Amino acid sequence: AMDAPPRALAGGGNQTDDLDIRICHRGGKGLLLPLGGETELNWDNRLKVVLYGLGLCYCFLGVSIAADMFMAAIERITSKQRKVRIPGTERLVTVQVWNETVANLTLMALGSSAPEILLSLNDVFKNEFFEGKLGPSTIVGSAAFNLFVIIAVCVNSIPNGEVRVIKEVGVFVVTAIWSIFAYVWLLFIVHFNTRNVIEVWEGVMTFFFFPMLVISSYATDVGWLTLANIKAFFCPCCYGKEEVEAVKDDDESDYEFSLIQFVCWLCFSVVSFVVRMIAKVASVIFNATIGCLCRRACNKMKKQGYEKSDGEAKAEEEDASQGFTMPPMADVVLDEDGEPIDWEQGVFSFASDSLKVWGGEDERSFTVTIYRRNGDTGRVTFTYKTIALTAVPGYDYVEVEDELQFRDGIKEQQLDLKILAKAHGEQNDKFQLIILDENGEVMFNPERDGGEEKNILTVEIINENPRPRTIKERFLSVCDRTVNCDEMRLGTVQWIDQFWESVYVNGTREAQEQAGIAAWIVHMIWLPWKVPLAMITPPPTFLGGWVCFVFSLLGIGFLTIIIGDLAELFGCALGIEDAITAISIVALGTSVPDLFASRAAAKQDEYADASIVNVTGSNSVNVFLGIGLPWMWASLYWSIGGANDKWRMKYSQDYGAEWGQNGAAVFIVNGGMLFFSVTVFTLTACVCLTVIGMRRWYFGGELGGPSDPKAYSSFLLISLWFLYIALSVWKFMTGTEELTKQILALSISIPVIVVLMIMFAVLLQALKISKKYIGEEGFWGIFISICVVGGRMAIFFVFQNEPS
Repeated sequence: AMDAPPRALAGGGNQTDDLDIRICHRGGKGLLLPLGGETELNWDNRLKVVLYGLGLCYCFLGVSIAADMFMAAIERITSKQRKVRIPGTERLVTVQVWNETVANLTLMALGSSAPEILLSLNDVFKNEFFEGKLGPSTIVGSAAFNLFVIIAVCVNSIPNGEVRVIKEVGVFVVTAIWSIFAYVWLLFIVHFNTRNVIEVWEGVMTFFFFPMLVISSYATDVGWLTLANIKAFFCPCCYGKEEVEAVKDDDESDYEFSLIQFVCWLCFSVVSFVVRMIAKVASVIFNATIGCLCRRACNKMKKQGYEKSDGEAKAEEEDASQGFTMPPMADVVLDEDGEPIDWEQGVFSFASDSLKVWGGEDERSFTVTIYRRNGDTGRVTFTYKTIALTAVPGYDYVEVEDELQFRDGIKEQQLDLKILAKAHGEQNDKFQLIILDENGEVMFNPERDGGEEKNILTVEIINENPRPRTIKERFLSVCDRTVNCDEMRLGTVQWIDQFWESVYVNGTREAQEQAGIAAWIVHMIWLPWKVPLAMITPPPTFLGGWVCFVFSLLGIGFLTIIIGDLAELFGCALGIEDAITAISIVALGTSVPDLFASRAAAKQDEYADASIVNVTGSNSVNVFLGIGLPWMWASLYWSIGGANDKWRMKYSQDYGAEWGQNGAAVFIVNGGMLFFSVTVFTLTACVCLTVIGMRRWYFGGELGGPSDPKAYSSFLLISLWFLYIALSVWKFMTGTEELTKQILALSISIPVIVVLMIMFAVLLQALKISKKYIGEEGFWGIFISICVVGGRMAIFFVFQNEPS
């Protein structure tokens, strides 16, 4: 006999006891837990609740460490730069390879949502492609925490009187619309279209909304998808001729780039991507067959080509010793109209955007001149530093970062840089020298790479050593072309340092000797996670961060498997449904690291995009990947494989007549539970977005503002989160399907929120008054005492009225 009665399955019908066993009952099991097997089931229930709860919290610590490594890899990947030519000119400028909006909605959103997405995937796989309770509930619960709690904390974390405004309003509007649409779409496919049944096209569409989100956000970011273009496309008569011309003049992008052209660009991008993939596959096949034979033949023919005469070597050496020179700097810096820039302190600039220097078997130094034109009044100080491209600091050049000062009347200064020895066969490398002023008070040449805010000089180190002759040199040349050997050496050193930093308290042996008891306690708590993750996860230096990306993602995946089992064990031991555990404890634990990261970004960044736009984008990604991906695979699995005995036993009575004909099967979900939870979240999310819009309208920014409005906004958003949790728990506990009761519960919540806001306003005003008479500490002492006495009285009356 089982310890407790089994839970009811989502679909109803011909359920049998062996299909309904929870993980903490006899016969139940997870992927890895419980470790104690049948013996663990006999433990006291209170002990299991404590142990599983502590284990769950401890796993959240491990996820936060792995997530930090994952984000470090993403930052390395998205920091990659390239040089592009300005159309119609010979100038090359430095741009980011990753568009900021695309990076935020893909890699960054994946980094913040990886635990929830992987937990949802694990939930479906663990249940043999049947519906899981943890995955969807964790996704919706995490979205609620992100939208309400994180934004509430960010609103209140800005100092009084300061505001943070969203810079990319268009991208915010697009992601906000998608975030609401994502959950409305869930309601449609779960409840209205085919109730409790997820068809293949529904799962596929849910997943493919993700690239549509990224494309539409990117189009908005670069100015292709604008309100003017949309109006002009759908309602040409909305604009008169004069209005159209005004829009053309005001819009920096080409007004004629209409929605039709955007669709054409999208189709061209897809086709070109497919062509590039085919070309890469063909290249791999060619290199593995015909190309290999051709290279062998060429190597034999070129053996004599590596031998140089003494005269050729001497001439090459003389040419190398001459080096490269930069063109002369103009006496006056002009603006876009060809007029001299009027700046009393002067305009600072390099003579060129690029410089080539020779690198050989020894260390060498070279000089870079920084010019001051159009004025030389006053003392000016700014920062200069080197940034790695393909060159690796410490192996190809000496990294520098310092301040440079121009005194009054000084028109040019020289910087000495050092490049290190290059081996035979090593590839040419590049790094950049940047001059900038973080305060924005210095004017730099707008015609140089980097523009007015900074100037960038790209330095290319040319290897003057003879071509590789020996097998070792040729092997080095091939390896350096493939993976950058200096980068691998630096990564190895950093990996070793990373391990020892995880071992020592506060990171080093010297810091450990001065560490106190509190530091030792914290270190010992984190040690079982820090050391293994530091050992198995390489630093982001390797291969541009992709190796760290993969291994940290695997670490998060393994931890989510343990979290999934622990969450089920904890909920089962506590006697609550897995879905309740998911929307509250699991969602909270996986989202807390994002809370601290968003709060830090809100306080440090000039704009609110990193705090708010990332939330709306991440919530959309949660649905499209965290629900779309597992549901797409599950629906495809049942569509291709057909019904098995377990599916027939679970669903044949309710769904067999319509969906189980001739051995067919579909993916079944419990729409009733998910429908109510998603409905509550969607309604409260609309309230939250309305509050954000009103704050921009009244206070000039979404975050910050006066003290009282900040407090009221934060309390309202926190109340909405508690309301969502309370209503969802009520629905899961009662299991009611009556629409009247559900509407009544939603209606009652409105006056409850109003009463709570009034109580909070009274409390806030009482706190202000108390500061004048008894002080803030005295007020909180009285308040806590009243709460304790009231709580004890409530418990006393509950036990008095409890039936014997």
